Amino acid sequence: MKTKPGKGSPDVRAGLLDAAVVLFSEQGVAGTTVAEIAKRAGVTSAMVHYYFKTKDQLLDAVVEEKLIGQFIAFVAGAIDHGENDPVALVERLVWRIVEASDRMPWLPPLWVREVISEGGALREKLIARVDLGKQERFKAGIAAAQKAGRVNSAIHPQLLFMSIIALTMLPLSMAKNWDRIPLIGRVSKQDLGRHVVALLKHGLSAASGPAKAKGRKP
Repeated sequence: MKTKPGKGSPDVRAGLLDAAVVLFSEQGVAGTTVAEIAKRAGVTSAMVHYYFKTKDQLLDAVVEEKLIGQFIAFVAGAIDHGENDPVALVERLVWRIVEASDRMPWLPPLWVREVISEGGALREKLIARVDLGKQERFKAGIAAAQKAGRVNSAIHPQLLFMSIIALTMLPLSMAKNWDRIPLIGRVSKQDLGRHVVALLKHGLSAASGPAKAKGRKP
């Protein structure tokens, strides 16, 4: 007979973090109690306090292990891919974010609610902890490509990464309600990915864009 994991079990701790990010994405950090997290994880509130002495410690773990350790590490891995073509790299980043939203459905709404929004409970914690080295390399690569005439000189290297995040995360945060929004209708994440890639690569200029959108993520 399989027994429930007790105190000190990594499964319990992982389950608490999983429960926390789902509830935070649905209700917000301020609107979620420790008791609700415990109930969703199938443990007592005392078990939450065993692993995380305070709610603030729980938020620290969410930032370090979920946002940085899972999402940012996965997306930034595209920068380590050894891609020398800046346009191909941008495309890979877009699809990494789309894939991350499939792996972590809680991610986009949590990001918009608690990282992007003013007063978000995770914003300052993330800023204080995230390593910007890879983003700096991305920016430098775009700037170098501009000097070589391979990227539009009007693009601001410091804003491009943020633009990629904004064009993907905001609509992905509403993905489960797309079919209820008249201006969106029935579209898929693949549609979104292709749209964002086309927008970033070709803008609205029909002359520079492909005659027909094709394919899916590389």
